[in-house]
Amino acid sequence: MGMAEAAAWVTWTLLISTVLVYVVYWIRHRRHQHSIFARLGIPYVPPHLIYGSNHTLRGRGALATKVVGQWMKQYGKVFGYYVGWQPNLVVADLDLVREILVREFPTFANRPTLVIDAQPVVDSLVGLRDQRWKDVRSVLAPTFSVVKMKYYMGGVMNEKINELLSIVSRKVKRGDPIEWHATYQGMTLDVICECALALKTHCQRDQDGDDFFLAVRQFLRNAVNTAILLALYFKVFAKFLSFVSNRLAYSGRMTMMIVNHLKTVITIRRRDLSIKHLDVLQLMLDEADNTQSDKDSVAENNSRSGAKRESKKLTDEEIIANAWVFLLGGFETTANTVTYMSYLLAVHPEVQDKVHQELCDVLQVSYRLH
Repeated sequence: MGMAEAAAWVTWTLLISTVLVYVVYWIRHRRHQHSIFARLGIPYVPPHLIYGSNHTLRGRGALATKVVGQWMKQYGKVFGYYVGWQPNLVVADLDLVREILVREFPTFANRPTLVIDAQPVVDSLVGLRDQRWKDVRSVLAPTFSVVKMKYYMGGVMNEKINELLSIVSRKVKRGDPIEWHATYQGMTLDVICECALALKTHCQRDQDGDDFFLAVRQFLRNAVNTAILLALYFKVFAKFLSFVSNRLAYSGRMTMMIVNHLKTVITIRRRDLSIKHLDVLQLMLDEADNTQSDKDSVAENNSRSGAKRESKKLTDEEIIANAWVFLLGGFETTANTVTYMSYLLAVHPEVQDKVHQELCDVLQVSYRLH
């Protein structure tokens, strides 16, 4: 055996040995992660080495609520299951739920950690944690009061609903088929974009050709893709995706469109404070500016007492992130709810007639929502 062959043999031996050692270490570590419920004496669903129980919970054709219901019958009202390496505890005992959500809320205030720590979601109420979550929520809560929502969103909602009725009427006259789910998605997106993103869209008019509408649908359709699943199952891959998303500014087309647009709008509005816009973005900007005095008082108190306390003032990144989440939280949920409601009214015409009459009695002459 020559020197070259010997060197190659040693290299391959070391490489294979290293891989084998790492695989053994990873398996032992994963087994240890999967033993937490056993160590605590909590019943749990036996996990797959890689998937945990996620392949059962979200498998093809599986309904998560039905799967959890079956597990509850088998393991009781308190049990655990794993998603990849991460333990999840199901609590269906009402007394325990009350204890966790009310009396022990300070201990359990945080949401589950994000799979990928990527912008902009890490700066939203979904991603913030501990005291910063509390501070941002206390600033945003007055923004989303019923009175302000009616004042700022009522006019836009009436305008978009009237546009929806006009589009549907034209299609009915022409005898064209109506794809109601896409139609409601377009209306919902038009409302959210104008109210929360300061973005004038016409998604109802052209659902097949509107770039923004198609980008939003594509983003939500691929929300749980292969990359996300790999991040769920392998922590090192989650860290890699976080690095790629933040350091290399890699994100979805929809997210980049929204973030860049909001940055421009915030800059323009801060430059000209004389014009006030009736939308949720302006509300958040006003709340951020109103808490500037809080920042000044905090700095003064810190200088007097020597203690250090953060200001509640919203950063631009937090404003953008929460406007973005407003879209994600309202788009699919609203469109799906209205679509299903329309289906139920269509198959139960007697209920439809009753609802129509009640609405006419309440709205009377003015066909406005507020």
